[in-house]
Amino acid sequence: MKTANVITACATILPLVLLLQGCTPTRVVMVPPGQPVRLAESVKAHVWAKDASGNIVRSRNRVTIHEGWYALPKD
Repeated sequence: MKTANVITACATILPLVLLLQGCTPTRVVMVPPGQPVRLAESVKAHVWAKDASGNIVRSRNRVTIHEGWYALPKD
């Protein structure tokens, strides 16, 4: 009797789970290489900057880059 209840429960729940998985909005946006992008949320990252002698160096600490700023490719 217990086996029949388990099978019935699985037969009821499984279709609902599969149906709900298809309802989640997922979108992938491909950005062509070399194109600028605008940040959708603030991020913390190391950045490249010029030091006092004009050399480009990586920051020692992570800095916050705020939502709405643009990230541009190096080249």
